[in-house]
Amino acid sequence: YVDVISFHKAIEERLPLYEDLIRREAERHGFDWRLIAATIYQESHFNPRARSHTGVRGLMQLTQTTAREVGIENRMDPEDSIRGGVYYLAKLYDRFDKVDNERDRLRLAMASYNVGYGHVRDAQKLARQMDRNPNEWSTMKEVLPLLRKPEYYRKTRYGYARGTEPVKYVENIQAYYDILRQKV
Repeated sequence: YVDVISFHKAIEERLPLYEDLIRREAERHGFDWRLIAATIYQESHFNPRARSHTGVRGLMQLTQTTAREVGIENRMDPEDSIRGGVYYLAKLYDRFDKVDNERDRLRLAMASYNVGYGHVRDAQKLARQMDRNPNEWSTMKEVLPLLRKPEYYRKTRYGYARGTEPVKYVENIQAYYDILRQKV
């Protein structure tokens, strides 16, 4: 509840600072700008100086490696961060081209943005081993958290992952996105 209040305040006070950039980059890559705004809020609460204990930085919380991969020099620069983050999300989305359902495809890309593409692919492999559909988000919501347990992550290429985090991450972004769709 408190975060929803903070989100509404951020929509009024901070989103306008970046809305044009968000709209431009979202349109360039075929995303609804409100989804990108919701992602940025989840990542940094619209704080361009945001830093996490894991070393990610900026509005879209890019790692140093990802920033280099997408051609971004200054992760703390709002324009660079948004440009790089949206481009990276689009690249992840493209990698799930065998997923027919667009919502599931987008959610898999968002989970990958959070926990890493390799971990999502590991979870998909586990889902297949369990005779579950690896391309459905409903399956991945159940399988991703298993990557925290040794009996599962030891069988994967990329090993341990905080598998509950990408599930919560995607759910939070969806909630913020739903609010934005109603408000703007």
